[in-house]
Amino acid sequence: MAKKRIYVPKNKTNGEKKGDRKIWVENVKFLTTAEYHELQEAIRQYSRPELVNRNLLLISIALNNGLRASDVVTLRVGHVKNKTQTRIIEQKTGKAKTLYWNNCLAEIINYLNELDFKDDNDWLFPGRQDGHFSVHGFYQMLQRIARKTGNEKLVAKLGTHSFRKTFGRQLYKDGVNIEIISQLFNHSSERNTRHYLGIEQEDLDKVVRNFKLE
Repeated sequence: MAKKRIYVPKNKTNGEKKGDRKIWVENVKFLTTAEYHELQEAIRQYSRPELVNRNLLLISIALNNGLRASDVVTLRVGHVKNKTQTRIIEQKTGKAKTLYWNNCLAEIINYLNELDFKDDNDWLFPGRQDGHFSVHGFYQMLQRIARKTGNEKLVAKLGTHSFRKTFGRQLYKDGVNIEIISQLFNHSSERNTRHYLGIEQEDLDKVVRNFKLE
């Protein structure tokens, strides 16, 4: 019997072993403002017409709330309909997190106006066979659209965690204390947050670069 092949995105690398299987650790990077806008425009241009607003809302929610893809795709209509905020339980951590919709309200309205749903308990991003859209499907959509731009740098760095990392990096750039960002991410330590955002080494390099004994 042939061994089942496991799909592994190009921008993931081998991680530690967990039992008899390997964990794949995403090696994605944060996006610049220009790259995010380029992706938005590519979605408008290259998505199927009926999927444009869905795809725009997926990335808007992921970025503006710093969410993992698993928490985005499992949202339900009632989480966003006629709401300014809602509270969810994170899939990975089991911790509560409050989401705010003022930063993606236009995308929510545009999408709900065309979404065929029966009640508030329906999946916000429905997939096949009555389930929700998958994280795998989210990743595939991003890669397919990014490749259409011809921007290989964007393709190489883009993954479902790109938006969460962009959210954190922008907060850090705006001067938000790393402790607050760590709490928003529900990380166990500030060091984990620094490592996740790729600022740990940058801060160390900055200290050494600017050091001079007078």
